[in-house]
Amino acid sequence: MDALDEHGDALRVKVYGRDARDAQLLARAWRGLWYRGSTGTPAGRLQQVEHEAFVTLFASARGLLVPEVVVAGSDARQDSVIVVRDVSSALVDRSTDELPDAAALAGIWGVVRGMHRLGLTHGELSPEVFGVVAGRVSLREMSRVALADSDDQQQKDLAQALVSTALLVGNDRAVSVAGDELGPDGVAAMLPYLQQAALGTALRHRVKSEAFDLAALRSAIAAAVEVDVPKVAELRRVRPQSLVTMALIVFVAYALISAFGNVDVSQLVDEISGASIGWLVAALIAAQLPFLAQAVATRGACPQAVPLGPLALLQSGIGFVALAVPSTAGRIALDIRFFQRQGLQATTAVSISAIDGFSGFLVQVSVLVLTLAVGVGDVELQFKRSGSDGSGGGSNLGIALGVLAAVVLVAAIAAMALPKIRARVVERVRPILGQVADTVRSLRSPKKLLQLFGGNLATQLLFAVALGLCLRAFGGSLNLATLLTVYVASALFGGMMPVPGGVGVMEAALTAGMVAAGIGSTTSAATALVFRLVTFYLPPLWGWLSLRWLRHHDYL
Repeated sequence: MDALDEHGDALRVKVYGRDARDAQLLARAWRGLWYRGSTGTPAGRLQQVEHEAFVTLFASARGLLVPEVVVAGSDARQDSVIVVRDVSSALVDRSTDELPDAAALAGIWGVVRGMHRLGLTHGELSPEVFGVVAGRVSLREMSRVALADSDDQQQKDLAQALVSTALLVGNDRAVSVAGDELGPDGVAAMLPYLQQAALGTALRHRVKSEAFDLAALRSAIAAAVEVDVPKVAELRRVRPQSLVTMALIVFVAYALISAFGNVDVSQLVDEISGASIGWLVAALIAAQLPFLAQAVATRGACPQAVPLGPLALLQSGIGFVALAVPSTAGRIALDIRFFQRQGLQATTAVSISAIDGFSGFLVQVSVLVLTLAVGVGDVELQFKRSGSDGSGGGSNLGIALGVLAAVVLVAAIAAMALPKIRARVVERVRPILGQVADTVRSLRSPKKLLQLFGGNLATQLLFAVALGLCLRAFGGSLNLATLLTVYVASALFGGMMPVPGGVGVMEAALTAGMVAAGIGSTTSAATALVFRLVTFYLPPLWGWLSLRWLRHHDYL
């Protein structure tokens, strides 16, 4: 609240009671959880007042124009009080709407950088924070100033200063002064922080209320100093995507518990120990043959001749990369590099990867339709656990999968119904579709189509054969159509999860699928683990060697 002293000078009185402390605690907890590297004032009422008094006196002693501290402490009710005298006037006179001149704008940058030289950061800069005293710019509010001289916090302050000046005088004038004050290097360092997450509460609300375009300001100042617009810094600890990822990971954990909950560990160990070595060796060999089939499919998607051997090694190398990043991302990155080395454009390389991946997806869906809906191969999946060691809630996982599929479908429909999301999806997909169409037009040869779809079908069949060989190692058996259904359904489900390589997800899905097909839970779990060992966990060993060979021979 405002008051007057005995001389008629304006005073600002701040009283921090229990409610103010609780609000500060909630605000600090929220920012600490939501934003990276967030700082704040001390949590206690008295500590908060003492901190504000200290940083204000410290800044004043070092030459910054800040309010004068009159008194700070606690009253008889244990409420904390700080009284400051502010002789500055507002930077913008709203009665006349007179805009700050170039000297005032430069003064804003001067006071912010002066604060940084003292090891102080503000964190809540906005047009209202700045005042003017005898033509000099001052800081009128010091309650959120922190003793934090980290580069991140300083760059946030600079971004807030730029937005504040742009709100006051417009982008053109603000950009011109900021470019002179910061220079190209300073602007390049500040640009990643020119985003809504880096703004203080008051400034963020004003940006929203005035529909201020931060992207336009970012582009304008980058163009003014001739620097590239960089990717924005990751300031939020939690994003909607990460919340969705966490929810899916929780679902994966539930799937694992459901799949392995009725498996006795000692029985599982005994089952694996008693596996037939001959069948395991056969499974290991068969599990490597899909690399060759995948190479044939990729060759079919390529509009020019490419040697099959290096392509097969490329597929092996992708298996190594899949340990660290989602397989789709790793495949696209390696495909682009490989085909660029073959003299193709990056857009063509992306098209090849897209065509190969989409045709593989079509083959997988077709396999499921043929084996489940049409009934090719006389597939008879019994969705009840059989055998003494397979009793239990086998349908729980199926119900969960159905619920997940329904949620994904509803979310996709709802997202596409929103104009902004639909426009973003169309914007990203349209160029890819155009690239794919150009490449498809070059694939008019029946031989190419046979390689493309035949290679992908062979890949699925070979993986199903490897799964069957793993099952044979434990004395079980299923017909090829059932094995194909179990593998393809598990692969599709694993691909939906944001887990590199479907680690954990594929094991659970394979176990559930084989249990649903009538195999005991212990045998199903052992088969799933061994199958994943020979198809995913061991191949990266020679996948690393494949990548080294490809690099040595200039294929990557």
